[in-house]
Amino acid sequence: MRNWLKKLTIPQQIVMGFLITVLVGAVLLTLPFAAKSQQATPFLDALFTATSAVAVTGQTVVNTADHWTLFGKTVIITLIEIGALGFMSIIVMIFVFMGKKMTLKQRLLVQEAVNLDNLKDAQSLIRYIVKLSLIIQAIGAFFLSLDFIPRLGFAKGLYYSVFHSISAFANAGFDLFGDSLMSFQKNPLVMLTISFLIIFGGLGFLVWRDLLSYPKRKKLAVHTRLTLITTLSILLISFVLFSISEARNGTFAHLPLPYRILNYFFMAVTPRTAGYANIDYR
Repeated sequence: MRNWLKKLTIPQQIVMGFLITVLVGAVLLTLPFAAKSQQATPFLDALFTATSAVAVTGQTVVNTADHWTLFGKTVIITLIEIGALGFMSIIVMIFVFMGKKMTLKQRLLVQEAVNLDNLKDAQSLIRYIVKLSLIIQAIGAFFLSLDFIPRLGFAKGLYYSVFHSISAFANAGFDLFGDSLMSFQKNPLVMLTISFLIIFGGLGFLVWRDLLSYPKRKKLAVHTRLTLITTLSILLISFVLFSISEARNGTFAHLPLPYRILNYFFMAVTPRTAGYANIDYR
């Protein structure tokens, strides 16, 4: 088995790592105690859910809130985190914690996985990606906890805060409320926190590294400038179009103007990749 894996090309190893992660997640989700019914979830449903989580697409065939136990939900959010950071990032961090150095082939694998131009940045960039992700997710979880803990109690509120912060930052769209965020139309704290987590996660790690180094370098890469211009343009155009179309449709006619603007903004943010919804699209 080990010799067979060594014969794979670097792109093939990346694909194999993705497939193994999905399959392990699917098997865990089929376990009876992963479902509230205490019955094994059909493998195809578990496989779809695991694939959606690792690929951070947000598509589901069962209601995440109603179907899965705490164990099942934890498997899902772990798969989302792996999908957001990349399984190679996880492997590199394990090497770092164990104090081992990466071989040349492993560094080439990381280079291909995170699309680096050279090998020198491989290990340092992975550390940066993991550190930045955890910091932003922790900040997002803190703001969400200001609402979720009083609403749900400390333990459950904290878990929901961490889950939705990771899911939003990864642009995954999985939720634990059963109706996405439709019940939060009048909640600026939750709506704005989720919105900015989606935006921050969607920018990409290389853009964030470039932005954070700007005070020293006084220069932004072409990729960063294009990403920022495109992101802002899409948000602005989408906000204007949603404001016009939904105002005519009366979608948020029951809300005061400030809340309507908040929901138009959320609608402009989430369709890009996030999968969260503040209205029923049916």
